[in-house]
Amino acid sequence: MISKWAGVAGAVAISVGPLALAAPPGLALAAQIEQLRQCHGIAATALVLVDQDRVLVNEVRGVRDWNRAQPVDAETRFRVGSITKTFTAMTLLRAESRGVVQLDRPLRQWMPRAPHHNHWHNRWEATHSLNLAHLLEHTAGWPDMSGAEFDSSDPRPLDLDAALALNPASRTSLWPPGVHHEYSNSGAGLAAWVLQQASGRPFETFAQDEVFGPLGMRSASLVADADTLAHLAQGYDADARTPLPYWHIVYRAAGALNLVPADMAPALRMFLNRGRVDGEAFLNPGQLARMEQPHTTLAARAGFESGYGLGLRRSLHRGHTVFGHGGDADGYLSRFGYSVEAQRAYFVVITAFKGEVMDTLQALLDDWLVQALDKVTPLPAVSLSSQQLARLAGDYLAASVRFPGADWAQRRLQVRVREGQLETRAQGEKARTLLAVDAVQFRRPASPRATHVFITQPDGSVILQGASGNWRKPPPHAVQAQPGAS
Repeated sequence: MISKWAGVAGAVAISVGPLALAAPPGLALAAQIEQLRQCHGIAATALVLVDQDRVLVNEVRGVRDWNRAQPVDAETRFRVGSITKTFTAMTLLRAESRGVVQLDRPLRQWMPRAPHHNHWHNRWEATHSLNLAHLLEHTAGWPDMSGAEFDSSDPRPLDLDAALALNPASRTSLWPPGVHHEYSNSGAGLAAWVLQQASGRPFETFAQDEVFGPLGMRSASLVADADTLAHLAQGYDADARTPLPYWHIVYRAAGALNLVPADMAPALRMFLNRGRVDGEAFLNPGQLARMEQPHTTLAARAGFESGYGLGLRRSLHRGHTVFGHGGDADGYLSRFGYSVEAQRAYFVVITAFKGEVMDTLQALLDDWLVQALDKVTPLPAVSLSSQQLARLAGDYLAASVRFPGADWAQRRLQVRVREGQLETRAQGEKARTLLAVDAVQFRRPASPRATHVFITQPDGSVILQGASGNWRKPPPHAVQAQPGAS
């Protein structure tokens, strides 16, 4: 049904069911997003807003392709990039509930057909065994895909064995698994391969049967099939005018999902309804909690709640917990988020590689999520002794990296004591204050909740994890070799 709200020239708004007859909640926000689309010259945007019971707004605006100026419509597909990982995590959880895999079981036990060193290498395997949960939480100790993997875009279906053979060395753990979160697309690819080995079914088929079908996501596709390509909106570069070719991402489980935006609504409402779809259980409470809460980092084991769970990032907006994920698919940027407390969720996608626009959209939509909630009272700062502060202060070295250069491990973060408080200073940046909320968790002054956690290790080293990344202060007895020393 074409909505009466489609009054902006060159735009089409699709409204859902009886809500087309009255202004739905979130309409002002939708109009603001349309203004941003026009202001920045973006060909198309899509917006879905839901609450626990209904779809509030479902709009697609603009044109599929600048060259033909064909308006977007209810059948237009968009690419959602790494949001795919959320559905990959659901697929593995559903497989686990069927007894097909176990997320915490050592990965080497799932590889009967090939030696594991053909697919990954972990020199800490004896003490830190790699498992599926590490792959899904990005705690395998891996940097991101290599250039050969990122640049691969073969339109022929590339099976996972061939994909994993492109550069096995990129899946070498540079630090022990289960310690630091560092985003890596490779994890989803290997997780899909393990599921195929364990189930005897292609990952795409398993995802369709266990996730997309039960959720009612009729358009969802992980491959560039004829129907998808016939209805796909064109993606554009940062100038919003240069078309980008379809990226046949080598690991489809990491970022290949295409869909009609309306098909995100049942997934969003499933999160708000705590795992239920139309009254039927899709994920049980334990599975949902497993997605929403990080488990495999040092910070998570120390009680720090924010971070990346299974295909979901748990973060704070104005002190309130927001779950979600973003996506980048070469010409498309997307984001979804939800607040259990507010019982609201959103999905947005644009067909241009304009990060600053997506940042603005995310801020607007996260504001909308929590606007009806009470203001959060900041956790009170506590005073730590000079001895406690001194144990945490020092020069920290980078403990992980997404795209490693030759000197990545030499990056430094200074942690100093100043006027009874800690402050951090990254290279080339100003010092920033940290307020203690207990003996190990700290927050920035602008954040009402903890943003950083210090974990002292048995050897006396100190790990800092949180909003500043992953850093390690060597133990007091460690002696660093000087240049040229043997």
